[in-house]
Parts: sequence; C-alpha cells; structure tokens
Amino acid sequence: MEVTGSTKSDGQALLPKGDAMESIKKKFIISAMVISNFIAWTSLSLMDPFFPIEAKKKGLGETLIGLIYSSSELVIFLVSPLFGILISTASPRFFYITGILIIGSTTILFGTLDMSSPGLPFIVTCFAVRMIEATGVSSLISSSFLIASQNYPDNIGSIYGIFETAVGLGFMAGPAIGGGLYQLGGFGLPFWVLGGCTFACGVVSWILLPSKHYGQECSDSECPSRWTIFRSPWVLFGSFVTICAYTAALMWMPVLSLHLKEFDLSQVVIGLLYTITPGMYAITTPLWGYLIDWKVPPTFLIIVGLILTSICSLLFGPAPFLPFLPHGMVTIIVALVLMGLCLAPVIVSSIKCLVEGAGSLGFDVKGANFGIVGGVVQSSVCLGTLLGPLFGGLLTERFGFAWMMVAAAIIALFPLIFGGPFLLYAASDRCKSTDDKKKYDKLNGVINNNIAMTTYQ
Repeated sequence: MEVTGSTKSDGQALLPKGDAMESIKKKFIISAMVISNFIAWTSLSLMDPFFPIEAKKKGLGETLIGLIYSSSELVIFLVSPLFGILISTASPRFFYITGILIIGSTTILFGTLDMSSPGLPFIVTCFAVRMIEATGVSSLISSSFLIASQNYPDNIGSIYGIFETAVGLGFMAGPAIGGGLYQLGGFGLPFWVLGGCTFACGVVSWILLPSKHYGQECSDSECPSRWTIFRSPWVLFGSFVTICAYTAALMWMPVLSLHLKEFDLSQVVIGLLYTITPGMYAITTPLWGYLIDWKVPPTFLIIVGLILTSICSLLFGPAPFLPFLPHGMVTIIVALVLMGLCLAPVIVSSIKCLVEGAGSLGFDVKGANFGIVGGVVQSSVCLGTLLGPLFGGLLTERFGFAWMMVAAAIIALFPLIFGGPFLLYAASDRCKSTDDKKKYDKLNGVINNNIAMTTYQ
C-alpha cells in the first residue's frame, strides 16, 4: 500500500511538471517570434533616415521614393491572403523560417545597391529587392500570427499587443541603428549588419523551433469558405479602420528627413526622431491589448484615437489655416509622440473587432482556417502602410509638407465619417439587446417568485 501510494503521488507530481514544461515551450516559441519580428522589422526600417538622401543623389524625386517605400507593403498586401490560405493547410514553421531567411538575404543584398548606376538601373533594383524582401516579411508575419494565436487563444488582444510592441520597437530601433551605422560606414554597413543578424536568427529558429501541427482539421461542411470572412460587417469595419489609421499616421515617413533639412540635423539625430512614434506605439500596445481583453469597448478606443490622430496631424504640419500653431522642433517632437500614443489603441482595437467578427462566422482561433484571418489582418495593415508613404511622397511633392499633413488629418476621420451609421446601428442594437436581456431577467425573476410562492402555499 505504501509503494502504491508513493507511485500515485509521484505520478501526480509529474502532471504539474508537464504543464510547466508546456508553458515553458509556449513562452519560448512566443519569445523567439518576438525577437525574430523585432530584428526583421528593424532591418525593414533602418533605411528611413538616409535612403531619401541617397536616392536624391541617384536622381529620384519624392514620388518615386514613396513608391519604393510602398512597394514592399503592396506585395505584402497582395500575398498575405495567399500565405494565410497556404499556412492553414501546411506547416507554419516552414513559412516562418523561410520568411526570416529571405528577409536576411535581401537586406544584405540591398546594401550593394548604391553601386548601381543612377536612374533606371537603381530604380529597378530597388523595387526588385524590396519586393522580394516583402515576400519574406509576409511569410513571417502570417505564420507568427497563426502560431501565437493558437498557443494563446484566449488572449488575442494581449498577444497581438506584444507582437505590435516588437514591430514598434523594430521600427524605432531601425532608423536609429541605420542612421548611426550609415554615418559610421556608409550606405552598405547598416544593411550588412542587420541582414546578417536576421539571417542568423533564421538559422537559430530552424534549429530550435519545434515542429508541430497547428490547427484542427475540419470538414468542408464545418469550415467556412475563405471568402465568407468578408460577410461580417465587423471584419470590414476593422479592416477599414486599420487601413485609414496606418495611412494617416505614416504619410510623413518618406519625407520627414527632407522636411528636417532646414534644422541642419545630423543623421543620428534624424534617425532618433524617426524612433519616437514607433517607440510610443510599442510601449503602449501591450497596455491597450490588456485593457481590451478585460472588456474595455474597442469601438470607444477607435473613435477617441482617430479623433486625436487627426488633431496630431494638424499639429505636425502645422496646418496652414491655423497660424497660431508654432513651427519648430518642439512642435514636431510633440506631434511624433502623440501620433504613436493615439495610433496604438486604434490598431489593437480594430484588430480585435476583425478577429471577433471572423469568429462569429466560424473562423475559430484553434481551427485550421484561422490562418485566413491572419492574412486579412496583415493585408489590412500593409495596405495602410503602403498608401501612407505613397500619398505622403505624392502630396508633399505637389502641395508641400503642411498640406500633406492636413490630408492625413482628413483620412484619419474617414472611418468615423463613412462608418458612423454602422457604429450608431451597432450601439443601438447592443443597447436593445441589453434592455431585452434586463426585461427577460426581470420577467424570469417574477415568474420564479410566483412559482416559489405557489409551491410554498
């Protein structure tokens, strides 16, 4: 009896260890993906402070510079749904590791483009390398979203907040590192250093990341069609908010270094200025994800965040029709800080709306088809990050920086202007549902009391 009791006790003691080991594995997987996303986005953003200057030397205008910036987002927008479908039926690990290796290789290659001849050869090679790199980014972010969401299905907001922190920190560190290395060793050094780190990260992930099948298979009758996801108004609204918010918040990105020429700043300082908005975004996204998981209404955060983003854009210009707004470095820094703080709740909330809308149609977090949701999320993000730099370069070249930021302020309000009727309907429908529930509970209570009194009598 004593031996049996000891064995049972030992067996029970092993269960918590197994749970603890599984928890450790999940944390390792998430940590590895956070680091990989950070390094990848650092590589993608490191050219912000110096590429426009080098491109000007090669004879490119602001519009072409904006197109080169936006080309990667265009590719991600187009191929992310495809990767979402493929990842749902294949191994996310393969797409994850392949994506990192492609990013590392193309980043190293981009460091040699200053050797291209000015004009058309430089333009073509920039577009080609940037688009191939974007394919790797799409593969990485789509697979990361699927693996992370299925490891933590009940904390989508928090997990997405953590990943957005990695992305924001990457965008923050990239320009600072790029500007410093550019000043230290010229055009190629930033790409070679960061590309090498990204490639090494891919090799380490290939060795250490465990092979695992993600997603539960389902029959054709149980799995909704990939196009069914767009039947949800919340999916459409979340996508539209994401697109408009990123477009408005990133229009300054390709032209800020040219706008700052009047202040005679070094490349290091310009690089640091590029880190402010991503830094504020990265710091606050986990907080907003946590609050949303704790039932803070995402629509409220979207409305307030978009209004404040519009105000920040007018301050950033500053708007020509608001002559009382000061123009100087202090105004620019304040606007960059507020832009990151206002963007974070909007993006996390819109993704939450999108995911919940897809879930109501049968796109379960643990299901085999959830990769499609990740593809839609990334397509929405990348369409916004495509249109932002593209419109920014185009409008700045035509109308100047100040009026370009006025356009950004208007774009930030598009979801409220065009989605206002939907929000009012959703709010009234929710209130109606709440009132009906209260009336039902009250009626049910009266009935139960009558039954109890009758039984007692």
